[in-house]
Amino acid sequence: MNPIRLTRRNLLRGSLAATAAIPLLDAQRASGADPAPTRFVVFSTPNGTRNKMFWPSGTETDFTLPALTAPLESIKHKLLFLRGIRLNDALQNGALGGTVGSEHARGTGGMLTGRPLKSGKNFVSFGNTTSGWGTGQSIDQYLAERLMPPTTHKSLQLGVHVRDAEVRARIAYKGADQPIPPREDPADVFAALFSGVTNPGMPGMADPALERLRAQRRSVFDLTRSRIDALKNQLGSADKAKLDSHLTSMREVEQRIAAMPMPGNGGTMPVSDSTCERPTLESVDLKDDGAYAKAGKLQMDLAAAALACDQTRILTFQWSYSESEHLFQFLNLSGNHHAISHDFSQSGTNFDAYNKIQAWYTEQLAYFLNKLDSYQEGEKTLLDNTIVLWASEIGESTQHDLTLMPYVFAGGAGGKIKPGRFVDYGTTRHDNNRMLVSIAQIMGAEDLTSFGDASGQTGTLPSLT
Repeated sequence: MNPIRLTRRNLLRGSLAATAAIPLLDAQRASGADPAPTRFVVFSTPNGTRNKMFWPSGTETDFTLPALTAPLESIKHKLLFLRGIRLNDALQNGALGGTVGSEHARGTGGMLTGRPLKSGKNFVSFGNTTSGWGTGQSIDQYLAERLMPPTTHKSLQLGVHVRDAEVRARIAYKGADQPIPPREDPADVFAALFSGVTNPGMPGMADPALERLRAQRRSVFDLTRSRIDALKNQLGSADKAKLDSHLTSMREVEQRIAAMPMPGNGGTMPVSDSTCERPTLESVDLKDDGAYAKAGKLQMDLAAAALACDQTRILTFQWSYSESEHLFQFLNLSGNHHAISHDFSQSGTNFDAYNKIQAWYTEQLAYFLNKLDSYQEGEKTLLDNTIVLWASEIGESTQHDLTLMPYVFAGGAGGKIKPGRFVDYGTTRHDNNRMLVSIAQIMGAEDLTSFGDASGQTGTLPSLT
């Protein structure tokens, strides 16, 4: 058998592409492969924060995390807190001389576009305010079009129990009036990444052909075992261990997804005819709030695999929707998230419940970041070669504030930002337009100097390095 040339293109071509499970190996660098690309990820969580419990205290490099960000302690050396970013005037005041859309809706639509919503009565949000869709392209889609990354998916939009088709549930836009719905079904995402078959219809909608494919196919790992074994013969012990660990992880993802109920088969499906064993893991019901954590973990694992395997370099990950009324019975809480978030009490049941929910979301971010950090890419990790934006649509939850946004960068962007810091801009407020320009330049659009609404500031954020 001829040796397999260890380039990322060859690893992701043909039968090995079906696994979508080959991380960048040290041997690839030894063969002269290109350095790892820089990736961009948005990790969006709903219903704002509490400033006193979110922002660190201390100095730029010696800071302490309070309750709502404490779950990130183990990885804070790879975080860059950016205190002092606001939404621009068009988003603060709305368009056409008046407020268009609630603060939740405007914060969602402007998060990645830097532009206000259109006026109109298409969507009614909190406070009975109305609006249309966003008025421009989001930064992720700008980068996908501008950079044209050589990946199967130029960009990928994932969601967890988003369940909504209104403006408050869309952060990615191809252009004005062109929102992109996230894929919410882990089985759909798995098929798109692992089978080489994508749904030609609306992203996130089930395709009967894909359902049949998942039910009929053997395990993708069984189908490609000979190719993987051939690859292993050319690897050193460290790379073999890395590849085995990664394949084991993705096999677990496959089995967990296979446990999800399928229409017409009594809620189970075969995983692999090589074992003829049905997985014992519980199914994930996307309509059940109690399955939120399980669905989210599946989606995070798939997102990490998509990035690690160069299936995409631009990804948005959205938990629920703005004004989220998600229930958290699995945290032993009653009441919906949105109502709890706007309780003005400074102590008591709802105060504690909100803190518990927000800390839980931070724990999910910590899981995802550590997952990215577990993939070695030469002397760095996948997280080191990624810029992750953690964001919510509003700031202080009880105030619907848009003047101090809870924005945090994670990762090192391939050395283009300096993490492990708390940058406090003080009384200066930088429009999020500048943050979007900074992201674009970090990703390779070095000549971009402005993005979003003309009312927004131009140039990049200071103190990123």
